Amino acid sequence: MDIYLPTLEGKMIALVAAFRIIVFAIMVVGLVCYMANGQPTGSGIVKTLAKALVIVAAIATMDRWFQRTEDVFLAVAEYVDPGYNENPTSSSDKIRESTTTNPEGQEWSWRRLNESIYQAVSNALANIFIYVGTLITVPMLILQYILRWLLYLVTPFALAMFMVPGMSGIAIRFLQQLIAILAWPIGFALTNLVALAIWTDFRNAVGANPQNASDVMYSPLLNLMGGILATIMIVVGMIATPLVMQRLFAQGQAFTGASGNPAAMVRGAASVMPSLGRSGGGRAASHASSPTPPAPPPLAPGAAPGI
Repeated sequence: MDIYLPTLEGKMIALVAAFRIIVFAIMVVGLVCYMANGQPTGSGIVKTLAKALVIVAAIATMDRWFQRTEDVFLAVAEYVDPGYNENPTSSSDKIRESTTTNPEGQEWSWRRLNESIYQAVSNALANIFIYVGTLITVPMLILQYILRWLLYLVTPFALAMFMVPGMSGIAIRFLQQLIAILAWPIGFALTNLVALAIWTDFRNAVGANPQNASDVMYSPLLNLMGGILATIMIVVGMIATPLVMQRLFAQGQAFTGASGNPAAMVRGAASVMPSLGRSGGGRAASHASSPTPPAPPPLAPGAAPGI
């Protein structure tokens, strides 16, 4: 990606070094606020100083662990789609190559004169859609590259927020967002894999060089259908990847849903059982404690029962 933005990396690294004094000033302010807030104990002071040392070490070595974190996601993307790191747009390039005129290199023949205007227009529209759709991979990769360096610039400030009382939540959410954006290549690689599989299956249905008349008739149609479906997959996958990674890492809805969380189900069942026991016991106690009606007095000898 350096071929698109060759100077962005150097400028962001220079800005991180220039703004480092502001980062340490934020940490000092947070330390002062902690000391001025109530009566800190000795163990609390030691924990705060230890946290400050960890943050300083993280800021000083950010160029190493940041790159290694990104390399982990790139390694997963490479495992999903071999060759992704060398050419992230390889699937789009292969699909666009299928729209070239006479990809098999066959010689021109008078038999192509019977091609109808409808087929020519349909092929032209399909090729335009495939070209435009597959080109979405380039701007999405550039966007991920720009966001990566913008987050690299803001990461020291987010780490310094851990020293400010009440700002730890903002820092944690920022780090979650950072992981979500660094994980975009996994979604892009999965999109390339599925799109290329769809295009390959349609193309292999009749082969690149059809042999009989029926294959010759259906080969262009299957190639165009495979290219269109693969392009739709690329467009949907490239747009959906940021949303999915955002919900997966930043919002955590895939892990914190109450309906699908076994721990939440166990806690819910545990909270219901005592209430059921109390309600059942209360009903039993009420039936046990209710007084029995007194027996009617005995009738006098010779008296007849009356109303």
